[in-house]
Amino acid sequence: MSTQEQISQIIPLEEIFSLYPDEWVLIAYTELDEDLSVIRGAVLAHSPERDLLYNNALSRKGKSVAIEYTGPIPENLVAML
Repeated sequence: MSTQEQISQIIPLEEIFSLYPDEWVLIAYTELDEDLSVIRGAVLAHSPERDLLYNNALSRKGKSVAIEYTGPIPENLVAML
């Protein structure tokens, strides 16, 4: 399954979650909170497949992007800080 490329308007993270339920979303963020969590941004791509978005994110070196999962946190997900 391929990512769906989409350049959208800048919207709040909550709206991104409601538009793309249970998907991985690549966001060009425009605002972060004090914990560096996305507050708002533009959706660049989305997919149910995490690896497809990671590959897409790698091609955007130097850009302010984040990847968010809009569903429940998968059991096998590991976060590295």
